[in-house]
Amino acid sequence: MKYFLLGFCWAVSFTSFGQQESPPDGFAYLTGDQIACDLDSLSAWILKLHPAPFAQCAPEEWTASLEKNKRLARGGGNVFTAAKAYSDLMSLLKDSHTGIALQSFANTLARSNGQIPIEIATVENKTVVVQDWSKELGRGAVVSSIGGISSRSLLGMSLSIVSQEGDALVSRVRMADKLWNDLAPFALGAVVGDSLPLILGVNDSLPSKTSVVAKAYLDSIKLAAGNRDISWERLPEHPDIIHLTIRSFHPEHERKFKRELKHCFQAICRSEKKSKNAITGIVLDLRQNSGGHIALMAEVLPYLASEATRIPYGAQIKHSDIARDQLSHPWIGGSVFSFGYDRNFMRLNKAIRDKNQHSMSFVPFENPVAPKRRLNYAGPVVMVLDGLSASASVSLAAWFVRSGRGKTIGEPPMGSISGTFGNPVRLTLPSSKLQFNVATARYYTEEPIRWQTKPLLPDFPIAMTITDHQLNRDPFLEKAVEWLRHAE
Repeated sequence: MKYFLLGFCWAVSFTSFGQQESPPDGFAYLTGDQIACDLDSLSAWILKLHPAPFAQCAPEEWTASLEKNKRLARGGGNVFTAAKAYSDLMSLLKDSHTGIALQSFANTLARSNGQIPIEIATVENKTVVVQDWSKELGRGAVVSSIGGISSRSLLGMSLSIVSQEGDALVSRVRMADKLWNDLAPFALGAVVGDSLPLILGVNDSLPSKTSVVAKAYLDSIKLAAGNRDISWERLPEHPDIIHLTIRSFHPEHERKFKRELKHCFQAICRSEKKSKNAITGIVLDLRQNSGGHIALMAEVLPYLASEATRIPYGAQIKHSDIARDQLSHPWIGGSVFSFGYDRNFMRLNKAIRDKNQHSMSFVPFENPVAPKRRLNYAGPVVMVLDGLSASASVSLAAWFVRSGRGKTIGEPPMGSISGTFGNPVRLTLPSSKLQFNVATARYYTEEPIRWQTKPLLPDFPIAMTITDHQLNRDPFLEKAVEWLRHAE
């Protein structure tokens, strides 16, 4: 949960130790001693910084895993070999906020080897194309192998370095899917300009190919396609239903985000005053929302909550010089909410800066978010989630479920109803130069405080099928509309 402290301080970038180091070369060879050195550093940092390293494992298990990975990596290997050893140790934590910095790692692979312009998802236990930026393959095509390597083997490689939040198995697979197109060229030893053969179809009967392209080129295509952080519309076939999509609580322009959110509920308010355009309900779509700023997430609540809401209930923080240096910032004034919600961040930031604290402290979020009087919507709402809904979006889902505000549809997200870890600091390992994150806080969403590992289970579990992808059909949205119709 990227609760990045000051709700208004969006532009803060967190400096990493060793950030000035050159990024690692994907093919660089690391000796067994170098990997062992990194493992020792990693273990020491986690035990020093993480708020609950033994919440999911015993100290003996941690020590055994540390020695096991040193032993397995004794012969040395490349950056991926090292990343796999580090990730295996960190998997004991079952904390998605603590692990290899996946975007940084993916960028390292992409810079050295390029990317393939295919995005995939695991569907019906098969590797299915969900986007081909080269427009050579159709949605729903099944990729059996690439460059002679089984697609499932590549997925297994991705899974070996992806952290898992509690028991959220679906989310771990969804994250591994996202690494697939970065990992494929590296695993095959391919570089930009190479053509890779594909075997398509369930029966391996449809040969094809794809080319390795430069990351900058693929980024430019994605940028042109545009994927807004927040958008809303009346569904074309159901103009009485508002589809509000929030893809991130860490938008590029926070003012634009808040303005668009307000415009959505202003339109709903106007419609409610006109019987001809009355709103049947809202579909709040948080699919692929990996989280962001808790204060920006809380901007949604005044429009939907019927009473003052504490979200989160509070934060347990682990004190350290590293957390203080990376996460605390001087108060620069201003107010996020007129009801004093920003005071929670003042207290949290003050606690992190406090040099007199010993090891741990708990900071309650005593100032609730209050409903908006004029723009508050009291009608039916359904929330749509998937395995990539994480962090702050799971906190919003926790409130949604606990308050009985509406029904949830889709896949289990990356977190439980009780809260998640958060406030990660970025560190760089001495030998491999790989960057990784370590959580320094636990955020609780309920009282009495408790900790669950099972992910939130939607009221209506749904999974995409291969046919859904082929027909560009959205069963999540269809189910949401169906529920709203019955809720009338």
